[in-house]
Amino acid sequence: MKKWITLLLLASMLLATVSCGGAAETDAPENTPAAETETETETETEPPLSDDLPDTDCGGRSYRIASFEGYEDEFYTEELTGEVENDAVFNRNARLEERFNISIEALAMTDGAGGNYRTLVKYVTAGDDYCDVAAQEVWNLHIATAAGIYHNWNDTKYINPEKPWWNQLINENATFNGKLFALTGSYTVTYMTSTMATYVNSNLLKEYGMEQDALYSLVQEGGWTLDYMGTLAESMYKDTNGDGTRDKTDRYGYAANWYYSDAWCSAFDIPVTGKAADGSLEIKLMQEKTYDALTRVYQLYFENEGVYFKESWDGLMEEFMGDMAVFVPGELRNAFNELRDMDDPFGVLPNPKYDESQETYHCLVADGYFVTGMPTTVTDTDFVSLITEAMAADTYINVYPVYYDVALKSKYSQDEATAAMVDLIAGGAAFDVSFMYGTYMEMLPYMFRGCLNEKTTDLVSKYAASEKKIEAALEKIYAMYE
Repeated sequence: MKKWITLLLLASMLLATVSCGGAAETDAPENTPAAETETETETETEPPLSDDLPDTDCGGRSYRIASFEGYEDEFYTEELTGEVENDAVFNRNARLEERFNISIEALAMTDGAGGNYRTLVKYVTAGDDYCDVAAQEVWNLHIATAAGIYHNWNDTKYINPEKPWWNQLINENATFNGKLFALTGSYTVTYMTSTMATYVNSNLLKEYGMEQDALYSLVQEGGWTLDYMGTLAESMYKDTNGDGTRDKTDRYGYAANWYYSDAWCSAFDIPVTGKAADGSLEIKLMQEKTYDALTRVYQLYFENEGVYFKESWDGLMEEFMGDMAVFVPGELRNAFNELRDMDDPFGVLPNPKYDESQETYHCLVADGYFVTGMPTTVTDTDFVSLITEAMAADTYINVYPVYYDVALKSKYSQDEATAAMVDLIAGGAAFDVSFMYGTYMEMLPYMFRGCLNEKTTDLVSKYAASEKKIEAALEKIYAMYE
Protein backbone atom coordinates (compact mmCIF):
# COMPACT_ATOMS: atom_id res chain seq x y z
CA MET A 1 0.00 0.00 0.00
CA LYS A 2 2.72 2.47 0.90
CA LYS A 3 4.35 1.88 -2.49
CA TRP A 4 1.28 2.46 -4.61
CA ILE A 5 0.20 5.69 -2.93
CA THR A 6 3.61 7.23 -3.59
CA LEU A 7 3.19 6.68 -7.32
CA LEU A 8 -0.51 7.34 -7.43
CA LEU A 9 -0.38 10.73 -5.76
CA LEU A 10 1.87 12.11 -8.42
CA ALA A 11 0.41 10.10 -11.25
CA SER A 12 -3.16 11.14 -10.71
CA MET A 13 -2.20 14.76 -11.15
CA LEU A 14 -1.21 14.01 -14.71
CA LEU A 15 -4.54 12.90 -16.09
CA ALA A 16 -4.93 15.92 -18.32
CA THR A 17 -1.58 15.65 -20.08
CA VAL A 18 -1.28 14.78 -23.76
CA SER A 19 1.55 13.60 -25.96
CA CYS A 20 4.35 15.84 -27.17
CA GLY A 21 4.88 17.05 -30.70
CA GLY A 22 8.25 17.51 -32.33
CA ALA A 23 11.29 15.70 -31.06
CA ALA A 24 9.73 14.59 -27.80
CA GLU A 25 6.52 13.17 -29.27
CA THR A 26 7.67 9.58 -29.67
CA ASP A 27 8.74 9.33 -26.04
CA ALA A 28 5.24 9.46 -24.59
CA PRO A 29 4.40 5.99 -23.24
CA GLU A 30 1.39 4.04 -24.37
CA ASN A 31 -1.66 3.42 -22.19
CA THR A 32 -1.45 6.80 -20.48
CA PRO A 33 -3.52 9.94 -20.74
CA ALA A 34 -0.70 11.19 -22.98
CA ALA A 35 -1.35 8.63 -25.69
CA GLU A 36 -4.36 8.09 -27.90
CA THR A 37 -5.19 4.47 -28.71
CA GLU A 38 -6.83 3.31 -31.90
CA THR A 39 -10.06 1.35 -31.74
CA GLU A 40 -12.12 -0.40 -34.35
CA THR A 41 -14.66 2.42 -34.23
CA GLU A 42 -13.80 5.78 -35.69
CA THR A 43 -12.93 8.34 -33.01
CA GLU A 44 -11.84 11.94 -33.09
CA THR A 45 -8.38 12.64 -31.72
CA GLU A 46 -6.79 15.92 -30.81
CA PRO A 47 -3.52 16.84 -32.51
CA PRO A 48 -0.44 16.10 -30.43
CA LEU A 49 0.65 18.94 -28.18
CA SER A 50 3.81 20.68 -29.33
CA ASP A 51 6.14 23.10 -27.63
CA ASP A 52 6.39 24.93 -30.99
CA LEU A 53 10.13 25.45 -30.52
CA PRO A 54 12.79 25.22 -33.20
CA ASP A 55 15.25 22.30 -32.97
CA THR A 56 18.22 24.62 -32.57
CA ASP A 57 21.83 23.42 -32.35
CA CYS A 58 23.21 25.28 -29.34
CA GLY A 59 26.79 24.14 -29.87
CA GLY A 60 27.25 22.08 -26.72
CA ARG A 61 26.48 24.91 -24.29
CA SER A 62 25.63 24.28 -20.65
CA TYR A 63 22.23 25.14 -19.23
CA ARG A 64 22.77 25.74 -15.50
CA ILE A 65 19.97 25.57 -12.94
CA ALA A 66 20.62 26.88 -9.41
CA SER A 67 18.29 24.91 -7.17
CA PHE A 68 17.62 24.46 -3.48
CA GLU A 69 19.92 21.89 -1.86
CA GLY A 70 18.20 18.52 -1.76
CA TYR A 71 16.01 19.24 -4.78
CA GLU A 72 18.64 18.96 -7.50
CA ASP A 73 17.14 15.68 -8.65
CA GLU A 74 14.12 17.57 -9.98
CA PHE A 75 16.45 18.95 -12.62
CA TYR A 76 19.36 16.55 -13.01
CA THR A 77 20.18 12.90 -12.33
CA GLU A 78 23.46 11.22 -13.23
CA GLU A 79 22.29 7.82 -14.44
CA LEU A 80 19.40 5.43 -14.89
CA THR A 81 18.63 3.59 -11.67
CA GLY A 82 15.28 1.94 -12.27
CA GLU A 83 13.52 4.40 -9.95
CA VAL A 84 10.68 6.05 -11.84
CA GLU A 85 11.32 9.63 -10.70
CA ASN A 86 15.05 9.44 -11.31
CA ASP A 87 14.76 7.82 -14.74
CA ALA A 88 12.05 10.18 -15.97
CA VAL A 89 14.27 13.17 -15.21
CA PHE A 90 17.31 11.48 -16.73
CA ASN A 91 15.42 10.64 -19.93
CA ARG A 92 13.95 14.12 -20.20
CA ASN A 93 17.39 15.66 -19.96
CA ALA A 94 18.79 13.20 -22.47
CA ARG A 95 16.08 14.19 -24.94
CA LEU A 96 16.75 17.88 -24.48
CA GLU A 97 20.52 17.47 -24.62
CA GLU A 98 20.30 15.59 -27.89
CA ARG A 99 17.65 17.82 -29.42
CA PHE A 100 19.45 21.10 -28.69
CA ASN A 101 23.08 19.91 -28.36
CA ILE A 102 23.40 21.13 -24.77
CA SER A 103 24.41 19.82 -21.37
CA ILE A 104 22.21 20.33 -18.31
CA GLU A 105 23.70 21.10 -14.90
CA ALA A 106 22.08 21.54 -11.49
CA LEU A 107 23.87 23.72 -8.96
CA ALA A 108 22.92 23.07 -5.33
CA MET A 109 22.57 26.21 -3.22
CA THR A 110 23.12 25.55 0.47
CA ASP A 111 22.25 28.83 2.21
CA GLY A 112 18.58 28.17 2.96
CA ALA A 113 15.42 29.81 1.64
CA GLY A 114 16.28 33.47 2.21
CA GLY A 115 20.02 32.87 2.14
CA ASN A 116 19.93 31.46 -1.38
CA TYR A 117 18.28 34.61 -2.69
CA ARG A 118 20.78 36.80 -0.90
CA THR A 119 23.60 34.75 -2.38
CA LEU A 120 22.10 35.21 -5.84
CA VAL A 121 21.96 38.96 -5.24
CA LYS A 122 25.67 38.96 -4.36
CA TYR A 123 26.56 37.00 -7.50
CA VAL A 124 24.50 39.16 -9.83
CA THR A 125 25.48 42.53 -8.38
CA ALA A 126 29.13 41.44 -8.65
CA GLY A 127 28.57 40.52 -12.31
CA ASP A 128 29.19 36.83 -11.65
CA ASP A 129 27.53 34.68 -14.34
CA TYR A 130 26.72 31.97 -11.80
CA CYS A 131 23.67 30.35 -13.39
CA ASP A 132 21.17 30.61 -16.22
CA VAL A 133 18.05 30.18 -14.11
CA ALA A 134 17.33 29.99 -10.40
CA ALA A 135 14.54 27.75 -9.09
CA GLN A 136 13.95 28.81 -5.50
CA GLU A 137 11.17 28.88 -2.92
CA VAL A 138 8.47 31.43 -3.62
CA TRP A 139 8.16 32.97 -0.17
CA ASN A 140 11.42 34.94 -0.37
CA LEU A 141 11.12 36.09 -3.96
CA HIS A 142 10.96 39.73 -2.85
CA ILE A 143 14.69 39.60 -2.05
CA ALA A 144 15.44 39.04 -5.72
CA THR A 145 12.89 41.48 -7.14
CA ALA A 146 13.81 44.25 -4.69
CA ALA A 147 17.43 43.94 -5.82
CA GLY A 148 16.39 43.92 -9.48
CA ILE A 149 18.42 40.82 -10.32
CA TYR A 150 15.96 39.05 -12.63
CA HIS A 151 15.08 39.56 -16.28
CA ASN A 152 11.46 40.10 -17.31
CA TRP A 153 10.26 36.79 -18.76
CA ASN A 154 7.69 38.66 -20.84
CA ASP A 155 10.54 40.23 -22.82
CA THR A 156 12.08 36.87 -23.76
CA LYS A 157 11.71 35.26 -27.15
CA TYR A 158 10.54 31.74 -26.39
CA ILE A 159 8.52 31.72 -23.15
CA ASN A 160 4.86 31.24 -24.01
CA PRO A 161 2.80 31.82 -20.84
CA GLU A 162 -0.34 30.62 -22.60
CA LYS A 163 0.96 27.05 -22.83
CA PRO A 164 -0.51 24.56 -20.32
CA TRP A 165 2.80 23.93 -18.59
CA TRP A 166 2.66 27.45 -17.12
CA ASN A 167 0.15 28.58 -14.52
CA GLN A 168 -1.64 31.41 -16.30
CA LEU A 169 -3.51 32.59 -13.21
CA ILE A 170 -0.55 33.00 -10.87
CA ASN A 171 1.76 34.35 -13.58
CA GLU A 172 -0.84 36.93 -14.58
CA ASN A 173 -1.39 37.96 -10.98
CA ALA A 174 2.38 38.22 -10.46
CA THR A 175 2.74 40.54 -13.46
CA PHE A 176 2.83 44.28 -12.84
CA ASN A 177 3.52 46.94 -15.43
CA GLY A 178 3.99 44.14 -17.96
CA LYS A 179 6.84 42.60 -15.99
CA LEU A 180 7.04 39.00 -14.76
CA PHE A 181 10.23 38.17 -12.88
CA ALA A 182 9.44 34.63 -11.74
CA LEU A 183 7.64 31.88 -13.65
CA THR A 184 5.34 29.36 -12.00
CA GLY A 185 4.44 26.07 -13.62
CA SER A 186 5.42 22.52 -14.43
CA TYR A 187 9.10 23.38 -14.73
CA THR A 188 9.49 22.20 -11.13
CA VAL A 189 7.97 19.20 -9.34
CA THR A 190 7.38 21.27 -6.19
CA TYR A 191 4.66 23.03 -8.15
CA MET A 192 2.63 19.85 -7.56
CA THR A 193 4.02 18.32 -4.41
CA SER A 194 3.47 21.48 -2.31
CA THR A 195 -0.31 21.14 -2.73
CA MET A 196 -1.99 20.81 0.67
CA ALA A 197 -4.46 18.03 1.43
CA THR A 198 -5.84 15.94 4.31
CA TYR A 199 -4.53 12.45 5.09
CA VAL A 200 -6.57 9.71 6.74
CA ASN A 201 -5.36 6.54 8.44
CA SER A 202 -7.51 3.84 6.84
CA ASN A 203 -7.13 1.31 9.66
CA LEU A 204 -7.99 3.80 12.41
CA LEU A 205 -10.99 4.95 10.42
CA LYS A 206 -12.30 1.38 10.44
CA GLU A 207 -11.93 1.24 14.21
CA TYR A 208 -14.59 3.94 14.37
CA GLY A 209 -16.92 2.01 12.09
CA MET A 210 -16.21 3.96 8.91
CA GLU A 211 -15.00 2.75 5.54
CA GLN A 212 -12.64 4.85 3.47
CA ASP A 213 -14.74 4.42 0.33
CA ALA A 214 -17.79 5.76 2.16
CA LEU A 215 -15.80 8.81 3.17
CA TYR A 216 -14.67 9.26 -0.42
CA SER A 217 -18.28 9.12 -1.55
CA LEU A 218 -19.17 11.82 0.97
CA VAL A 219 -16.40 14.00 -0.48
CA GLN A 220 -17.67 13.45 -4.01
CA GLU A 221 -21.17 14.42 -2.92
CA GLY A 222 -19.86 17.70 -1.50
CA GLY A 223 -20.37 16.87 2.16
CA TRP A 224 -16.75 17.06 3.33
CA THR A 225 -16.98 20.33 5.29
CA LEU A 226 -15.31 21.91 8.29
CA ASP A 227 -18.31 21.19 10.51
CA TYR A 228 -18.51 17.57 9.40
CA MET A 229 -14.82 16.98 10.05
CA GLY A 230 -15.07 18.67 13.44
CA THR A 231 -18.01 16.53 14.51
CA LEU A 232 -16.24 13.42 13.32
CA ALA A 233 -13.02 14.33 15.14
CA GLU A 234 -14.83 15.03 18.41
CA SER A 235 -16.26 11.51 18.45
CA MET A 236 -12.83 9.94 17.97
CA TYR A 237 -10.92 11.12 21.05
CA LYS A 238 -9.52 8.34 23.25
CA ASP A 239 -7.63 8.76 26.51
CA THR A 240 -5.40 5.84 25.60
CA ASN A 241 -3.28 5.83 28.79
CA GLY A 242 -6.25 6.50 31.10
CA ASP A 243 -4.58 9.35 32.97
CA GLY A 244 -7.43 11.79 32.42
CA THR A 245 -5.16 14.30 30.68
CA ARG A 246 -5.27 15.23 27.01
CA ASP A 247 -1.75 14.99 25.68
CA LYS A 248 0.12 13.71 22.64
CA THR A 249 0.04 10.14 23.93
CA ASP A 250 -3.74 10.01 23.40
CA ARG A 251 -5.72 9.32 20.21
CA TYR A 252 -7.35 12.21 18.36
CA GLY A 253 -9.65 12.52 15.42
CA TYR A 254 -7.64 15.38 13.94
CA ALA A 255 -4.22 16.85 14.65
CA ALA A 256 -3.00 20.17 13.27
CA ASN A 257 -0.29 22.77 13.65
CA TRP A 258 0.22 26.41 12.74
CA TYR A 259 2.08 25.74 9.48
CA TYR A 260 -0.75 23.84 7.82
CA SER A 261 -3.19 26.51 8.99
CA ASP A 262 -2.17 28.51 5.92
CA ALA A 263 -4.47 26.21 3.97
CA TRP A 264 -7.74 27.40 5.52
CA CYS A 265 -8.26 30.70 3.67
CA SER A 266 -7.85 29.03 0.30
CA ALA A 267 -9.91 26.02 1.41
CA PHE A 268 -12.78 28.38 2.22
CA ASP A 269 -12.39 30.38 -0.99
CA ILE A 270 -11.10 33.46 0.86
CA PRO A 271 -8.36 35.18 -1.17
CA VAL A 272 -5.65 37.09 0.68
CA THR A 273 -4.99 39.33 -2.30
CA GLY A 274 -6.19 39.77 -5.86
CA LYS A 275 -5.84 42.05 -8.85
CA ALA A 276 -7.88 45.26 -8.83
CA ALA A 277 -9.39 46.67 -12.02
CA ASP A 278 -6.40 48.98 -12.47
CA GLY A 279 -3.96 46.06 -12.23
CA SER A 280 -2.80 46.84 -8.71
CA LEU A 281 -2.62 44.31 -5.89
CA GLU A 282 -5.77 44.45 -3.81
CA ILE A 283 -6.03 43.14 -0.24
CA LYS A 284 -9.11 40.94 0.14
CA LEU A 285 -8.38 39.15 3.40
CA MET A 286 -10.25 41.54 5.65
CA GLN A 287 -13.87 40.52 5.10
CA GLU A 288 -16.68 39.23 7.30
CA LYS A 289 -16.25 35.67 6.05
CA THR A 290 -12.61 35.68 7.17
CA TYR A 291 -13.54 36.60 10.73
CA ASP A 292 -16.20 33.91 10.86
CA ALA A 293 -13.81 31.34 9.40
CA LEU A 294 -11.12 32.21 11.93
CA THR A 295 -13.59 31.80 14.79
CA ARG A 296 -14.71 28.41 13.51
CA VAL A 297 -11.17 27.11 13.02
CA TYR A 298 -10.25 28.44 16.48
CA GLN A 299 -13.15 26.45 17.92
CA LEU A 300 -11.99 23.38 16.03
CA TYR A 301 -8.43 23.66 17.33
CA PHE A 302 -9.01 24.71 20.92
CA GLU A 303 -12.57 23.82 21.90
CA ASN A 304 -12.93 20.41 20.27
CA GLU A 305 -11.87 17.51 22.51
CA GLY A 306 -11.00 15.39 19.50
CA VAL A 307 -8.45 17.81 18.06
CA TYR A 308 -4.80 18.13 19.03
CA PHE A 309 -2.96 21.36 18.16
CA LYS A 310 0.79 20.92 17.85
CA GLU A 311 2.63 24.17 18.49
CA SER A 312 5.72 23.09 16.58
CA TRP A 313 5.71 23.32 12.78
CA ASP A 314 7.29 19.89 12.24
CA GLY A 315 6.79 16.31 13.43
CA LEU A 316 3.10 16.07 12.59
CA MET A 317 3.59 13.35 9.97
CA GLU A 318 5.65 11.23 12.35
CA GLU A 319 2.86 11.40 14.92
CA PHE A 320 0.31 10.51 12.25
CA MET A 321 2.44 7.47 11.41
CA GLY A 322 2.39 6.62 15.12
CA ASP A 323 -1.44 6.40 15.17
CA MET A 324 -1.90 9.60 17.14
CA ALA A 325 -4.64 10.93 14.85
CA VAL A 326 -7.11 9.64 12.28
CA PHE A 327 -6.84 12.78 10.15
CA VAL A 328 -3.99 15.25 9.64
CA PRO A 329 -3.34 18.06 7.17
CA GLY A 330 -0.28 17.77 4.98
CA GLU A 331 1.17 18.28 1.53
CA LEU A 332 1.37 15.82 -1.33
CA ARG A 333 5.14 15.80 -0.83
CA ASN A 334 4.57 13.90 2.44
CA ALA A 335 3.50 10.84 0.46
CA PHE A 336 6.86 10.87 -1.32
CA ASN A 337 8.83 11.39 1.88
CA GLU A 338 7.77 10.45 5.41
CA LEU A 339 4.67 8.43 4.56
CA ARG A 340 6.57 6.06 2.30
CA ASP A 341 7.55 4.27 5.52
CA MET A 342 4.08 4.19 7.06
CA ASP A 343 2.95 0.67 7.90
CA ASP A 344 -0.79 1.39 7.96
CA PRO A 345 -2.64 2.07 4.70
CA PHE A 346 -3.73 5.65 4.29
CA GLY A 347 -5.88 7.72 2.01
CA VAL A 348 -5.94 11.34 0.98
CA LEU A 349 -8.76 13.89 0.82
CA PRO A 350 -9.07 17.51 -0.26
CA ASN A 351 -9.18 20.11 2.47
CA PRO A 352 -12.71 20.53 3.87
CA LYS A 353 -15.04 23.13 2.38
CA TYR A 354 -16.39 26.09 4.35
CA ASP A 355 -19.91 24.66 4.06
CA GLU A 356 -21.97 22.65 1.61
CA SER A 357 -22.95 25.75 -0.36
CA GLN A 358 -19.34 26.10 -1.49
CA GLU A 359 -19.25 24.57 -4.95
CA THR A 360 -15.70 23.19 -5.14
CA TYR A 361 -12.79 22.08 -2.97
CA HIS A 362 -9.71 24.31 -2.84
CA CYS A 363 -6.25 23.11 -1.83
CA LEU A 364 -3.54 25.71 -1.30
CA VAL A 365 -0.19 25.19 -2.96
CA ALA A 366 1.99 25.98 0.04
CA ASP A 367 4.66 28.65 -0.03
CA GLY A 368 7.49 26.14 -0.53
CA TYR A 369 6.91 25.70 -4.26
CA PHE A 370 9.65 26.91 -6.58
CA VAL A 371 9.48 29.85 -8.95
CA THR A 372 12.00 30.31 -11.74
CA GLY A 373 13.94 33.50 -12.39
CA MET A 374 16.61 34.41 -14.95
CA PRO A 375 19.45 36.55 -13.52
CA THR A 376 20.32 39.76 -15.34
CA THR A 377 23.88 38.48 -15.74
CA VAL A 378 22.48 36.27 -18.53
CA THR A 379 23.26 37.94 -21.83
CA ASP A 380 21.82 35.35 -24.21
CA THR A 381 18.20 35.41 -23.07
CA ASP A 382 17.09 33.69 -26.28
CA PHE A 383 19.06 30.57 -25.37
CA VAL A 384 17.87 30.49 -21.77
CA SER A 385 14.22 31.11 -22.63
CA LEU A 386 14.40 28.43 -25.34
CA ILE A 387 15.68 25.72 -23.00
CA THR A 388 13.47 26.83 -20.09
CA GLU A 389 10.37 26.56 -22.27
CA ALA A 390 11.52 23.22 -23.66
CA MET A 391 12.20 21.77 -20.21
CA ALA A 392 8.84 22.91 -18.85
CA ALA A 393 7.07 21.43 -21.86
CA ASP A 394 8.92 18.13 -21.78
CA THR A 395 8.30 17.76 -18.06
CA TYR A 396 4.59 18.36 -18.53
CA ILE A 397 4.27 16.20 -21.63
CA ASN A 398 6.67 13.31 -21.09
CA VAL A 399 7.85 13.04 -17.49
CA TYR A 400 4.48 13.06 -15.76
CA PRO A 401 2.84 10.52 -18.09
CA VAL A 402 5.73 8.13 -17.46
CA TYR A 403 4.88 8.21 -13.76
CA TYR A 404 1.24 7.67 -14.55
CA ASP A 405 1.94 4.73 -16.83
CA VAL A 406 3.91 2.98 -14.11
CA ALA A 407 1.01 3.47 -11.72
CA LEU A 408 -1.45 2.17 -14.29
CA LYS A 409 0.61 -1.02 -14.70
CA SER A 410 0.72 -1.51 -10.96
CA LYS A 411 -1.90 -3.76 -9.37
CA TYR A 412 -2.52 -1.04 -6.81
CA SER A 413 -3.70 1.50 -9.36
CA GLN A 414 -7.06 -0.29 -9.36
CA ASP A 415 -8.00 1.89 -6.38
CA GLU A 416 -9.87 4.34 -8.58
CA ALA A 417 -11.50 6.01 -5.58
CA THR A 418 -8.18 7.30 -4.24
CA ALA A 419 -7.16 8.36 -7.72
CA ALA A 420 -10.38 10.39 -7.92
CA MET A 421 -9.53 12.09 -4.62
CA VAL A 422 -6.15 13.13 -5.95
CA ASP A 423 -7.88 14.46 -9.05
CA LEU A 424 -10.03 16.64 -6.82
CA ILE A 425 -6.99 17.89 -4.96
CA ALA A 426 -5.02 18.62 -8.12
CA GLY A 427 -8.02 20.19 -9.82
CA GLY A 428 -8.57 22.45 -6.83
CA ALA A 429 -4.96 23.56 -6.47
CA ALA A 430 -5.05 27.19 -5.33
CA PHE A 431 -2.34 29.84 -5.48
CA ASP A 432 -2.25 33.26 -3.85
CA VAL A 433 0.27 35.75 -5.16
CA SER A 434 0.56 37.28 -1.69
CA PHE A 435 2.93 34.48 -0.68
CA MET A 436 5.50 35.84 -3.15
CA TYR A 437 5.72 38.96 -1.00
CA GLY A 438 4.23 37.75 2.26
CA THR A 439 7.21 38.38 4.51
CA TYR A 440 7.71 41.75 2.83
CA MET A 441 4.08 42.77 3.48
CA GLU A 442 4.26 42.35 7.23
CA MET A 443 3.39 38.64 7.04
CA LEU A 444 -0.03 39.40 5.51
CA PRO A 445 -0.79 35.87 4.16
CA TYR A 446 0.33 34.40 7.48
CA MET A 447 -1.96 36.49 9.70
CA PHE A 448 -4.68 33.84 9.83
CA ARG A 449 -2.08 31.31 10.93
CA GLY A 450 -0.56 33.84 13.35
CA CYS A 451 -3.85 34.37 15.18
CA LEU A 452 -4.30 30.64 15.68
CA ASN A 453 -0.73 30.23 16.89
CA GLU A 454 -1.32 33.04 19.39
CA LYS A 455 -4.71 31.53 20.32
CA THR A 456 -6.69 34.62 19.42
CA THR A 457 -9.43 35.49 16.94
CA ASP A 458 -8.64 39.22 16.96
CA LEU A 459 -7.56 39.50 13.34
CA VAL A 460 -8.86 43.08 13.15
CA SER A 461 -6.36 44.36 15.71
CA LYS A 462 -3.56 42.31 14.22
CA TYR A 463 -4.16 43.77 10.78
CA ALA A 464 -4.70 47.33 12.06
CA ALA A 465 -1.31 47.24 13.77
CA SER A 466 0.38 46.56 10.43
CA GLU A 467 -1.95 48.26 7.94
CA LYS A 468 0.18 51.34 7.24
CA LYS A 469 3.32 49.23 6.83
CA ILE A 470 1.49 46.90 4.46
CA GLU A 471 0.34 49.82 2.33
CA ALA A 472 3.89 51.19 2.26
CA ALA A 473 5.22 47.78 1.28
CA LEU A 474 2.75 47.61 -1.60
CA GLU A 475 4.07 50.90 -2.96
CA LYS A 476 7.61 49.55 -2.75
CA ILE A 477 6.57 46.39 -4.56
CA TYR A 478 5.10 48.41 -7.41
CA ALA A 479 8.36 50.37 -7.60
CA MET A 480 10.21 47.09 -8.19
CA TYR A 481 8.25 46.73 -11.43
CA GLU A 482 8.75 50.24 -12.83
